[in-house]
Amino acid sequence: MLMHSFVLDALDTTGADTFSHFEVLIDEHRKMTDQYLDDISQNNKSTFVPSRLKQLVPQVGTFYTRLPLRKAFEAYNLKYGITKRRHI
Repeated sequence: MLMHSFVLDALDTTGADTFSHFEVLIDEHRKMTDQYLDDISQNNKSTFVPSRLKQLVPQVGTFYTRLPLRKAFEAYNLKYGITKRRHI
């Protein structure tokens, strides 16, 4: 599910894609958590269905804001050249 490549020539695209995938998982987790909390506050009977992120990392908490991880990685990479390194 979270497969990525450590091939140095491919890191430029796969690194950003990995962070995009993390964003999707976090956004899904936030949506499902908000939905569950809304159901509880309205006294609706709702069964908790864990998100894919919660299944992968059971101790994950609540994310209150969206995390632009891909954008952050690209900015950091532009400044420090992570994907251009030959020795990691």
